[in-house]
Amino acid sequence: MKCIKCKKEIPDESLYCNYCGKKQSAEKTKHRKRGHGTGTISKDSRYKKPWIAHAPSTRYGNGRVYLGSYATRNEAQAAIDDFLKNGRPELYNATLADVYNLWSDTHYKRVSDSAVSLYSAMWKRFSEIQNIKMRDIRTAHFQEIVNKATSKSACDAIKALAVMVSRCAMENDIINKNYAEFIKVPKFEKKEKRIFSKAEIEALWENSSDKRVQAILMMIYTGFRIGEITALTVESVDLDKGYIVGGEKTEAGKNRIVPIPPNIPELTGFLRQWISDAGQGRLFPMSVGKFRDDIFYAGLTYCRINNDDLTPHCTRHTFASLSAAAGMRPENLQKIIGHSDYSTTAEIYIHQDLETLLIEMGKIQK
Repeated sequence: MKCIKCKKEIPDESLYCNYCGKKQSAEKTKHRKRGHGTGTISKDSRYKKPWIAHAPSTRYGNGRVYLGSYATRNEAQAAIDDFLKNGRPELYNATLADVYNLWSDTHYKRVSDSAVSLYSAMWKRFSEIQNIKMRDIRTAHFQEIVNKATSKSACDAIKALAVMVSRCAMENDIINKNYAEFIKVPKFEKKEKRIFSKAEIEALWENSSDKRVQAILMMIYTGFRIGEITALTVESVDLDKGYIVGGEKTEAGKNRIVPIPPNIPELTGFLRQWISDAGQGRLFPMSVGKFRDDIFYAGLTYCRINNDDLTPHCTRHTFASLSAAAGMRPENLQKIIGHSDYSTTAEIYIHQDLETLLIEMGKIQK
């Protein structure tokens, strides 16, 4: 026989070459035959992770349980050992949809209606992977969904949802790694926020007999977010003193006093009618999503206003712009709109009473 290295003739069945010392054949690692009921390990060299582990067929009914493919035999063995020690989780074969339902049943009871609406809308984007087993989903699955989004806010919301659902899967021993945490959010060019033009506001006033339009005007002249206006109740409004108590999201924005602009008496009229219609409870007893579609966008359509680039949040930016243009002092605008990002002095040391805020709101004109 010839040496596998130097190619010189050496005696048959030599373990080493007499000339270069090269070992002629590697001894195959011998593995003990696996006992009955301890699972199986097989190798498929076509794949990057060729070692395939199956749990024993006698543990959970008929048929072997596929545990996964691994880079080494030892990793496959560790997977089987872990299975035999801890058992298969109850939700082992749960799909992404199963885990989402498990997560949302608890999470949605602890967050605002606006958060529920946001994540419910984002969940629809997962339609292509909802029926894949959770343990088979990787970062690439989530990344593909994020890459299809057209705004940074949507990308952030998709990633946040994927991370929370994956964390729920980890808590229930379905997966042992949160692949959603590795999602990369694309960079987007920051666009200037759109505000309602003078002509669009005039169109709203021309159609202000419609309750949907009234709601849009109320948002424009108070700065309330969509989730905040849908949360308003009859008890939130004090028509005698001329203010509304509402707000959410941040400590600075919660339960803040928002005066009704005294130079726009129509707003008081809107509120009085809404209170009369409501009797008790919320002024707009509907979800944020329904308000967005049936009130905001329907109201814009009624006024023949192009809504391609107008969102409910544009009313808040419009309010801030109108207030600044009217000469409202920044610290007063800060209190009314519920922000906490001006200056420490304005936030901590300047305290506005209701009379001061009413005077500031009095600067806003139709």
